Amino acid sequence: MKPSSRELTKHIIDNGILKFGDFTLKSGKKSWFYIDLRLIPSYPETFNLAIRWFKVLLDKIDECDAVAGVAVGGIPFSSVIGYKLKIPSLIVRTHQKDYGLKKKVEGIAEAGSKIVLIDDLITTGSSKIPGILALREKGFILENMVVLIDRSQGNLGQIEEIGVKLHSFVTIEDIFNECLSLDDKLVPSEIKETIKKNL
Repeated sequence: MKPSSRELTKHIIDNGILKFGDFTLKSGKKSWFYIDLRLIPSYPETFNLAIRWFKVLLDKIDECDAVAGVAVGGIPFSSVIGYKLKIPSLIVRTHQKDYGLKKKVEGIAEAGSKIVLIDDLITTGSSKIPGILALREKGFILENMVVLIDRSQGNLGQIEEIGVKLHSFVTIEDIFNECLSLDDKLVPSEIKETIKKNL
């Protein structure tokens, strides 16, 4: 059975990964919901399904010589995917370390390798750009990025301008629409009303 948006929604609701309230995002913007996808590795069944969901996305990409996980959210996924596909797995930071070897890119792959960037979620994509450029500076070809959830609502102009195509398993709208169709025991009616007001 192919993984579905409903399956993903049930898992993130059951495990408290999707939260409703008043939150401040990394960008400084306010949000009425928060998706803590870094919790996924704490739930083995959900983590196993997440790897399957990423595999569905990667199967749509013509060539993938290696993967690179964005620190820190993408690293658990990229590490397991690299292991399962028997390809190199790298780590890329949004900012260069100021200690040790001061690397922005960790790991080894052949120059010219086609790298697919992996992260758990994307909002605008602007925070991914330093990592994308760092990988390209190392001589890698990076044209594709995969995420579980796209919460950008179409606001991805910056990564599109530098030639990166986004592949997401679901959008945030998909998740919310699934929430509205779930039983009230899973998603209380007051939460559904909040979703309807904000969609």
